[in-house]
Amino acid sequence: MDQDQSIPLSFTHEGVEYTGWATASRKAGEDGFPKSFRVVLNKVFFGNLSANESSWTNDEQRPEGLTETVGKILSSKRKKI
Repeated sequence: MDQDQSIPLSFTHEGVEYTGWATASRKAGEDGFPKSFRVVLNKVFFGNLSANESSWTNDEQRPEGLTETVGKILSSKRKKI
C-alpha cells in the first residue's frame, strides 16, 4: 500500500455513525501489516492505533469498545492493505 493513501472508514458503533479514514504507519511487522494507524473519525483526530497480540490500543483516551471496533475494521482490511 502506498503510505500516503488513506483507508476509508464508515461504520456504526452503539447507535452513532462514524466516517473517517486511517493512514498506515511506514513501519510494518514481520507479517507486513503496518504496526500502527493514524485515525480520524467524524473530522476529529481519534488517535494512533496499534495491535498488541489480541487487542488494539490507542494513544489517546477513547472508549475501549470504539478502539476495538476500529481495530477490527482495520484488521479486516489486512488483505487489501
